[in-house]
Amino acid sequence: MIVKIRRHQEFHLWAWVIFLLGLASFARGQDGTFTFTIASELATAGSSVSVWLNALNTSSNEVAWTFPQQIERKIISPQGTFDGSMELRSAESNEVTIVSGAFVRREYLSPMPDSVTGRVVIEFPGLKANRVVLDVEAPAPVAIVPEKETNSVFTRFIKEVEPVEAGKGFDPGRFFKEHISGYEPFYFIAGTKSPNAKFQISFAYQLLNNESWLATNAPALKGFHIAYTQSSLWDWNAPSAPFYDTSYKPELFYSWERVVSGQPTNWIQLDLQGGLKHESNGKGGADSRSLNIAYFRPTLVWGRDDGLQLTLQPRTWVYLGDLSNNPDIADYRGYADLRVITGWKRGLQLSALGRMGRDGNHGSLQLDLTYPTMRLFGSFSLYLDVQYFTGYGESLLGYDKKSDQFRAGFSLFR
Repeated sequence: MIVKIRRHQEFHLWAWVIFLLGLASFARGQDGTFTFTIASELATAGSSVSVWLNALNTSSNEVAWTFPQQIERKIISPQGTFDGSMELRSAESNEVTIVSGAFVRREYLSPMPDSVTGRVVIEFPGLKANRVVLDVEAPAPVAIVPEKETNSVFTRFIKEVEPVEAGKGFDPGRFFKEHISGYEPFYFIAGTKSPNAKFQISFAYQLLNNESWLATNAPALKGFHIAYTQSSLWDWNAPSAPFYDTSYKPELFYSWERVVSGQPTNWIQLDLQGGLKHESNGKGGADSRSLNIAYFRPTLVWGRDDGLQLTLQPRTWVYLGDLSNNPDIADYRGYADLRVITGWKRGLQLSALGRMGRDGNHGSLQLDLTYPTMRLFGSFSLYLDVQYFTGYGESLLGYDKKSDQFRAGFSLFR
């Protein structure tokens, strides 16, 4: 255990040395600096090593830079020298604009030969950059499955149905990262007036695997998602502290991202989304509320990722099916809303969500001021969330009642 800790400290020491060398080059007034870092100091023979290329703009002007699709690399090991290349892995654009004093990085995959073990040095002859050092160990012995059992109908369709490729069956962490993402804001906040607490959970699920045959041959189909959002009001002041109301909101939507892209100036982006959404509070009798809508929502973002941004997100909808549990809901919710977000992508943000009833009255406004707490509480990835709501329809049960609420707490996704 002591040896492993020392190796880990040595790895981070090398990373700091590389970073300081980059700063030294910046001080000498060079136009740019390239450094390589690795995700882990330990690799397995026959696997692919994750190598990050960091491009630092040390000039006084913006620099347009294209990350190459392939980079030549040379592996120097106790077993000999191996020439080859590594491939760009990142799904982000390889064409970037780097402001003065900033850096951008992309991930590459470098295959490690099966015969290589021990201390290994990777050089990059095509770029004026540092070498990286790592330890390579032999792969764990793999149990040999008899050919007859592997190819049997029982094995393929009963015992081992999930595919064995990375990220498709045996690696749940990568599977969830590929398919599940944040959707609507995800928070828990509380105040002093009833109902005191309010929380919302929300996530979206991409239906297709990114590397599947269907996604590869028809990439537009990757835009299909299902999503689930749940909003609850919790009345702490009432006896037994019951939930006042909960809205359950499953939906199916199609998302078309970067219809207008930010490149090369990276100051404007347009996304489009349309879908079908159901909302109900799960109650029976007189308290039952439900509705179905078909909606369209564009998202327009002005501003660079590293600067002040303004986001406009209007949404319009039509009601579908039976509204007998709440026949006049359009008088309070209307047929459109607008979310406006201003602030910094990695800093302070203010969000405003407003809507009006059918006749231009019975409106509502929700303001959320969020601030990242990662620098304050490094062990927790949270946002401080201060919310103010005024108007009609904070809950589905009380869609025709007006309320004013101030609450504060934390959010996981904004």
